[in-house]
Amino acid sequence: MSAPADVAIRSATVEDAQRIHELHAAAVRLLCAPHYAPEIVEGWLAHRSAQAYLRGIASGAMFVAVAGSRTAGFGEAVRGEVTAVFVDPAFAGRGIGSALLGRALRIARAEHRGSVRLESTLNAVGFYERFGFSEVERSFVRRNRVEVPVVVMERSDG
Repeated sequence: MSAPADVAIRSATVEDAQRIHELHAAAVRLLCAPHYAPEIVEGWLAHRSAQAYLRGIASGAMFVAVAGSRTAGFGEAVRGEVTAVFVDPAFAGRGIGSALLGRALRIARAEHRGSVRLESTLNAVGFYERFGFSEVERSFVRRNRVEVPVVVMERSDG
């Protein structure tokens, strides 16, 4: 799960927040949307701004993949949990998601014993299964006033 040769993964900075916001919205609209009703996608993205990413950036939990001079994806993880892996649709299929997940797993495993959990979007279940995650349950997360279906997954490393 290393990054492709032309991609660097680094900690996110405040300067990355706007680009993270843009690529997150693009990923939801283009990669997730075929699996969700339009009103869910719009509710999911309503009222989002670059400010929403500042907490993860400040805590050190958020990181980005940079291809050339462009931010191609981002991830976020905390002890025991992968909280986000999103790739700009223009960079999908190039190994960036795999590299981001690798970084997220290293963070999630640090000082943690037991399974690593995540909430997968419906379109990403197969991606996570390829890396050893299994479905625990189907659930929802509330984004604004809509419930977004997700698949709770976990990976046992011990």
